[in-house]
Amino acid sequence: MKCFSIALVAVVSILSACSLSFAYDAWEIVRGIKDASIEEVIASPYEEGIVYAASSKNLYRTENNGTTWDVVFSTKGDGSRINFVMVEEKSVFVCTENGVFKSNDGISNWKRIFKGVGDEENNALHIARSKDNLLYIGTEKGLFVSNDKKRTWIKDYEGIGNTSVRWIAFLRNEIFIASLKGVYKSSASGWKRVFITSTEEIVYDSDSTDTASITGKPVNSVLVNKNRVFLATDEGIFFSNNKGANWQRFQSNGLMSLKVKRLMYGENLFAATDNGLFIFNDNTQKWNALYKGMSSDETRSLSKDKGGIIWVATGNGLYKSTLKSDSLLAKVLGFPKKDEENILNIFDHEPSIAEVQNKAIQYAEVHPEKIQTWRKQAKIKNLLPELSVDYDKTVNYDSGADRYYVGPYDWGLSLKWDLGDLIWNPSQTSIDVRSKLMVQLRDDIMNEITRTYFERRRLQIETYLSPPRDIKQILEKDLRIQELTADLDALTGGYFSAQFE
Repeated sequence: MKCFSIALVAVVSILSACSLSFAYDAWEIVRGIKDASIEEVIASPYEEGIVYAASSKNLYRTENNGTTWDVVFSTKGDGSRINFVMVEEKSVFVCTENGVFKSNDGISNWKRIFKGVGDEENNALHIARSKDNLLYIGTEKGLFVSNDKKRTWIKDYEGIGNTSVRWIAFLRNEIFIASLKGVYKSSASGWKRVFITSTEEIVYDSDSTDTASITGKPVNSVLVNKNRVFLATDEGIFFSNNKGANWQRFQSNGLMSLKVKRLMYGENLFAATDNGLFIFNDNTQKWNALYKGMSSDETRSLSKDKGGIIWVATGNGLYKSTLKSDSLLAKVLGFPKKDEENILNIFDHEPSIAEVQNKAIQYAEVHPEKIQTWRKQAKIKNLLPELSVDYDKTVNYDSGADRYYVGPYDWGLSLKWDLGDLIWNPSQTSIDVRSKLMVQLRDDIMNEITRTYFERRRLQIETYLSPPRDIKQILEKDLRIQELTADLDALTGGYFSAQFE
């Protein structure tokens, strides 16, 4: 191992001497947050370096781009959870299951500014402010509006009623509300539903709604960019160029999941899905995956700060990166192919991804041959008869000898075939069910192996070509590589590390 380390240092020195430029934008997991699962992240659009990240119970704040974090708000005392966070200059609003709380500095002195009647009204899901300074709160049971600084809240009974309001967005003077029944838009005559998600009401609204504005899955969030309105749903992305009058499905080529949680527009359109983060390339009209380097498939929220850093909340922590869309969309690492091959040759002593995948399949016993063996054995079983052995004996009395004796002995052997099983064996149904479950398990293992393997490789390349100077960063990267190595060992029964010994 010492010789290998020396060789790596030598390679790095040679590359540095040749003035080789290497730009690799890896996702960096953010340390210092105790909660493993992050639900929300929002970077302050007013001050650089200030970011808020929320778990289900705690709201964290950093003033130095994630170097240190402090818990500034918690719902542990009342047993509720955090649903959404909004930042306005120095003020911060937190929507919880127990109302809405506000802090004027985003750090302390939190006051509840909204509390509904009953658990459903009290469960605040979203908050937004219009250009005319009205504050809107969407709850599990209706929409509430405040038009004065005393925070007197008025419930909208006419258009929205008691339906659950999940998101609020504004396009100039018009309001778009995402509810369980669909998307409502404000108009001069009140609210009009322009997008339907309640399948039982499709026929009712079919005369006034085009088929492109109908989906049976909920709208998770709404994004307004210039004159376009985007909807993130569990059936993909929809958009409208005419203020919601008509809707179209957005391009999904390259998007590995249609379950889109959040959308963000920077220079390009970003989509946070349950299967990673994606960016849309306007030139190729395709989505490109950006989740590589993250240890979690599920991305829940994302935000871009004033310094260009993108923050992503996932089910396995908070990540950040200064993404460069040109290199990411082109999928290049920033150096010539010849040099790329030389660098990758450094890892020839390590098992390939195919070898690791095959070993993981064997270790988990989910290889396809197992199902094939079951099917063959089921067919052979049909050719074998059902064997029965009988044994009978009788007890007799001899009056002349005045005694009892046993006998005679009677043995019987019978064979039985069920000819119907030659055509259809009931065990095939059980095999089909187990086969489906095994395929799902195998796919999950393959996804986990592939993601972990290449995250480890990218971290290795980044470390070798851009060695950290700070001892803390060195230790963090080294420990992360060890952690990923341990994950691969756990999935392969120790095979991965054994290849280095």
